[in-house]
Amino acid sequence: MTASVDLDDLNELARVDSEDVLGAVERFADQCREGWEIGRAASGLPDADGVDSIVVLGMGGSGVSGDVIKAVVEPRLAVPLRVIKSYGPLPEWVGRNTLVFAVSYSGSTEETVAALEEARERGGRAVTISSGGPLADMARRYGFAHIQIPSGLQPRASLGYLTLPILGALIQVGLVPEMQDDVDEAVQVLTDVQERCHRKRSKTENPAKDLASRIVGRIPVVYGGHGLAATAAYRFKCDLNEYGKTPAFWNVLPELNHNEVVGWNQLAEVTRRNVVLILLRSTGQEHERISLRFEITRALIEDQFADVIELPAEGRSPLAQLLSLVLVTQLASIYVGLSYGVDPGPVEVIQKLKAELSNR
Repeated sequence: MTASVDLDDLNELARVDSEDVLGAVERFADQCREGWEIGRAASGLPDADGVDSIVVLGMGGSGVSGDVIKAVVEPRLAVPLRVIKSYGPLPEWVGRNTLVFAVSYSGSTEETVAALEEARERGGRAVTISSGGPLADMARRYGFAHIQIPSGLQPRASLGYLTLPILGALIQVGLVPEMQDDVDEAVQVLTDVQERCHRKRSKTENPAKDLASRIVGRIPVVYGGHGLAATAAYRFKCDLNEYGKTPAFWNVLPELNHNEVVGWNQLAEVTRRNVVLILLRSTGQEHERISLRFEITRALIEDQFADVIELPAEGRSPLAQLLSLVLVTQLASIYVGLSYGVDPGPVEVIQKLKAELSNR
C-alpha cells in the first residue's frame, strides 16, 4: 500500500484525523510539564519508610508509563522496580513494603484493576493514576492515594499525564533524587522537537514527516539499545500498530545480537523490497560496547533492507533523551496512518475485543 494523502495538505490531515490525536501529541511538552506539576502536588501519598520494592501496574498506552519510569530512574533507585502488564498473579515478594502504582488512563482497564485488588489483599501501599473510573473508586473505598489526570484523550496520546505524575510522586516520597532540572530540560527539548515536527512544517523540513515517508509501504523493524532507546523502540512499535494501523516489530541490543541478527540471512529478495530498519540511539547514554554493536550490526545486515534509518536522541538527561525519541516517533506514526488515509485515532479491533470480553 502506498501513500494516498499528502502530509502537507493541512485540510486533508484535519479531515482524516477525526479525534485530533495529532493535535494532542503536538502539545506533548505542555502535557509533560502539567503531568509533572500534578505529581508534585499529589496528596496523601504512602509513607516510603521501609519500602523495599516498587511495582507499576498498567496495560497498553498506560503501561508504557512504567517502562519509561523504569528506564529513566532505575539506575538511581535503591530498590528494584518491576512493571507488570497482566492480571497477575503477582510475584510472592509483593506485599506491605511494596509501593504499587496502578495506572490506567480510563481507570477501567480490567487487568490493572484485578492486579491492584491482589496488591491490596497483600497489603501493598497503593497509588492510583487515572482520569476516573474504577481505579478512582477503589482509591476512595480503600483509602489509596489517587492522582487525578485530565480526561478526554486517547491513552496513547497521554504519556505525559501518565508518566510524569509517577516521577513526581517518587520524588515526593523520597525514593528518587530531585529531578527538576531534568524535567525542565526535557520540556525545552520537547518544545523544540514539536516545533520542528509540527504539521505546518513541510516534508522537506519536518523530521517526523520524513521518517513517515520512508516507512509508508514497508514493514518497519525498530531496534534500540538496552535501557532508554529500547523503551522508545517498543513504544514506536506500539504507536505504529495503533496510529499507523500497520504491522511493526522491535528488538533490543545486545540481546538481538545473540539470535535475531542471524534471521536476516534469508529471504533477502523479500526484505530488500518490503522491510525498513530503524535504529534508535540514546546519544551519550549508551554503553560503549552497545555503540560498537550498533556499528557492527548495521554493517552486517544493512544490505538486507529497503532502507536503514538511524535516529539519535536529543538532550542531555536520560528523561529528555527518551521522551525526545518518543515524540518524534509518535508523530511519525500518526503521519504514517494519515499517509495511508486511515484515521489514526480509533482502534476498532481493540474495542471489539473489549466488547467480546465484557460479554463473557
